[in-house]
Amino acid sequence: MTTRIAVLDDYIGCAEEFGGWTVLGDDVEITFDREAIAPERLVDELADYDAVAITQQRTWLTRAVLEGLPKLKLIVTNGPTSSVVDHECRRERGIVLCGTSNSGGQAATAPPVSSRADPGGPRPISPPAEMAWALLFAVTKRIGIEDRAIRAGGWQTGFPVPLRGMTLGLAGLGNLGSSMVPGAVAFGMDVIAWSQNLTDERASELGVRRVSKDQLMRESDVLGVFLQLSDRTRGLFQAEDLALMKPTAFIVNISRGPIIDEAALVDALQSGRIAGAGLDVFDREPLPSDHPLRSMENAVLMPHVGYVTESGFRFSFGRMAEDVAAFLRGEPIRVVD
Repeated sequence: MTTRIAVLDDYIGCAEEFGGWTVLGDDVEITFDREAIAPERLVDELADYDAVAITQQRTWLTRAVLEGLPKLKLIVTNGPTSSVVDHECRRERGIVLCGTSNSGGQAATAPPVSSRADPGGPRPISPPAEMAWALLFAVTKRIGIEDRAIRAGGWQTGFPVPLRGMTLGLAGLGNLGSSMVPGAVAFGMDVIAWSQNLTDERASELGVRRVSKDQLMRESDVLGVFLQLSDRTRGLFQAEDLALMKPTAFIVNISRGPIIDEAALVDALQSGRIAGAGLDVFDREPLPSDHPLRSMENAVLMPHVGYVTESGFRFSFGRMAEDVAAFLRGEPIRVVD
């Protein structure tokens, strides 16, 4: 009997080449989906599949979707787990979830990389933090706006904003948030931080001032969101929070779209309540073609590629194929509880 596997959201078209799927043998049929499947079409499109591989965690496998997929026995995700799967329903239905994590549960989205940095010095920042800086520069230096003006035959239309003396507010001071601190200091920025679990000790260790949530919103010239999506952080920043921000302030979000109320963010950008936003994540991905953010001059948009690298994808797809092969042998590996 043929086992059918769907590899979802393969936008770049690299999954087949990178995965080494031939290890699965001739009794496996694999579909590589270059285009996103609309949420309302997921049950119909995936009804005949035994396994799905989630690429970039963009397809939400909710309870309603999982209950409509009676044949589904395996979900494979790049990373140690998945925030887009209803785990309670998955467990109820006996669906196995396998990730691409190293032993000990640490995320493995790329092979180890050698570094010439001083072992005793600061660690190189990760690709997602690089994306955060790229978006921060794009919105404060008006890169998208001026690029479009020049291409349209114009020239300078406004003033780039210098970073020196600005306050970088970090929502979240974990691995990603903390990696922003050395760069901010080098650019002459003050750094403040807030999260539900942040302690004075952690903030002091990094040379950062811990503030309340309201202070974070009021004082930040650039608010960077570096939180994991969870029940506690979903909708964490609402219209009343954005209303506290300076009209000259910017938001950078590389974490997950639903952490900020998207309708409130759109309204704040349209009304000029905040100056701009650099976004790599959205409530629905890909962003619908008629979404208002697509036409807003003061928003710089990226397609959720903060952690995307060729080496990372080669590594992840290879491990995802290994996960499927092990499951078909009856010996699943890297199983997520």
